[in-house]
Amino acid sequence: MSRLLVQGCTLSGIQAVIFDKDGTLADSRSFLLRLAHLRANLFFIALKAAGLALEQNCLQDLYQIFGVAGGLDPDGLMAAGSRQANQAAAAQWLIQAGYPADQVDRQVADVFQVADSQLQPKVASTPPFQGTVELLDRLAKSGLKLGVLSSDSTAHVEDFLRFYNLQAWIDGWRGTEREDPAKPDPTLFYQLCDTLQVPPQATVIVGDSWVDLGLAQQGGAAAFISVSEAWGRSPVPGSQLVVRSWSDLSVVSTSLNHL
Repeated sequence: MSRLLVQGCTLSGIQAVIFDKDGTLADSRSFLLRLAHLRANLFFIALKAAGLALEQNCLQDLYQIFGVAGGLDPDGLMAAGSRQANQAAAAQWLIQAGYPADQVDRQVADVFQVADSQLQPKVASTPPFQGTVELLDRLAKSGLKLGVLSSDSTAHVEDFLRFYNLQAWIDGWRGTEREDPAKPDPTLFYQLCDTLQVPPQATVIVGDSWVDLGLAQQGGAAAFISVSEAWGRSPVPGSQLVVRSWSDLSVVSTSLNHL
């Protein structure tokens, strides 16, 4: 076990650290903004093609729903929600705009697929934040297990780890698929803890949104650590532990090998 040091605070008996991906390990801000605007414009075109009378601010309303009005809201749907949550919100918006309800699901799936295809590969536009490699290296060398749990798909998590050569430090990872309960439901967290062979109460979660904080609370994790200004956001409301750069997070091993 190890003692994790977070800006002068000490967490004892820690066996694992689980990171969120987008917004925490990966700088996805510009990508998510482009993706949200592309999806919104494609939906706007679909409404016009259906011959619907559009209100002047309908596109701005969709930006607001996605959490990208005036920039990326780090606690909004694009930044913090799963793909399924974004699809559900878009479907509801289409229905309210008068799009035929029996065609909505197909239209949403088509728009999301077209938008994805125009911004491929995602991984090339979502690099690790500065200092991520150095952080993972020093945590792994201390004997801590390291994991990644994302609202993105497992395929995208694997792409990110492989593209940036991070697999050597990560002991387990999970994305969120259509059939999976989304964060902050702790089901996937428990599954990842089983993979890492660590108890949830000896695990720290590091993230950039309220869903990661909620995951730590609902899952009985040892603590939640919020990233902040260097990641383009203020600390997650309610967070007691905050890092302003990866250098704020360090570890002291308490294993026999280090006595």
